[in-house]
Amino acid sequence: MIRYATIIGIILTINPILSANSEPLHPNINERSYETAYNESELMADSPIITPKTQARHNEIHYAHVTGYSSTVDQTDDTPFITASGAHVKDGIVAANWLPLGTKIKIPELFGDKVFVVEDRMNKRFSDRLDVWFPDRESAQSLGKKYTKIIVL
Repeated sequence: MIRYATIIGIILTINPILSANSEPLHPNINERSYETAYNESELMADSPIITPKTQARHNEIHYAHVTGYSSTVDQTDDTPFITASGAHVKDGIVAANWLPLGTKIKIPELFGDKVFVVEDRMNKRFSDRLDVWFPDRESAQSLGKKYTKIIVL
């Protein structure tokens, strides 16, 4: 009995010393070291912050592939009805990694004078695409993939 009490006393005495003088065994894997990220596109896809050199100017014309998406987990993340900006999905929302959140655009060849707002992001591999939100999968698929003119307002 005395032997067990001695062992427990030693463990309690040593344990604070070990935890105070050692690094955690499993660092937080969710923390990302931006100091080691050399590729700007890595940072762009993980964060809604866009560097100034990638921001578009007003009335600038771009050409990009336009596709559609809907609020299903296989096409989004685990919160399919919430955009990257924190807004709830609705008609007129688009996802793009190459435009700042809040940017207003038109896609005249496909949607006429309808104004869209960039409020969502895409997978980081899509740096040259624009994804239009649709309320159902069939509508999104019917758009297909089209290369067309985008006007930044």
